[in-house]
Amino acid sequence: MLVHVLGPLRVDVDGTAVALGGRRSQIVLATLALTPNWVVPLDRLVDTVWGPAPPASARTQIRICVSQLRRAFAEAGAPTVIETHPNGYRLRVGPGELDASAFNEEVARARLLAAQGAPEEAVTGLRRALARWTGPAMAGLACPPVEAWARRLEESRLRAVEERIRLELGLGRHQDLVGELEQLVCAHPFREYLHGRLMLALHRSGRTAEALAVYRRLRTALIEELGIEPGPELRSLEREILLGVAAAPPPGEPAVRRRTRAGDAVHSSWCPV
Repeated sequence: MLVHVLGPLRVDVDGTAVALGGRRSQIVLATLALTPNWVVPLDRLVDTVWGPAPPASARTQIRICVSQLRRAFAEAGAPTVIETHPNGYRLRVGPGELDASAFNEEVARARLLAAQGAPEEAVTGLRRALARWTGPAMAGLACPPVEAWARRLEESRLRAVEERIRLELGLGRHQDLVGELEQLVCAHPFREYLHGRLMLALHRSGRTAEALAVYRRLRTALIEELGIEPGPELRSLEREILLGVAAAPPPGEPAVRRRTRAGDAVHSSWCPV
């Protein structure tokens, strides 16, 4: 079985997609996937689906959703995936069966490789982890608690992208990264770390004027829309570029502050990176 949440919610059993039913059943399954192998109380499922004003039949409707999901899993050959417990339900997931867990494990291994001085292997591991994504987390599943979890997943993805870019800049791949970074700063117009990496990539590619223009555009946007200046790390990077001392990848390249405005930590629209 494979449970996919790094993109539209999907479950495959032996290569066959499980029919997950309507929105309510999908929200129930997504909530169970938030804490795989842990019992989710029935009342939490009710709160997730309906919020503070559930109908009188809410608990019964949740039981119906679980029954329908069980039937769909059984028809696909996985009859014991959802377990009933005295106060709720549990989604049984084995190693590698939930893509979000596999993603986190691969990112952790890649970061360990980077810390051990193996950046090439770390980049390969991060690329493998990021390839698990097929779109925005839980795409199309409108439900505030699920959307909040999806935003956390998206932030984890973006941090993994930033880590890969940092490592690849250290490996001298600045010219190859410019296009990708331009897309990223467009999707995250207030994320200072990404703007800093684009400035470095452009400067190291001999495009210093464009690098400084990136800083000016960000500074203007921050002042006009948020009423703040860029952070000290980004201001320092601009000075280094002006002085010509940022041409070589600095060892242990420090992270520029990840300042965002509300909602800017995730993509406003999906673009593969």
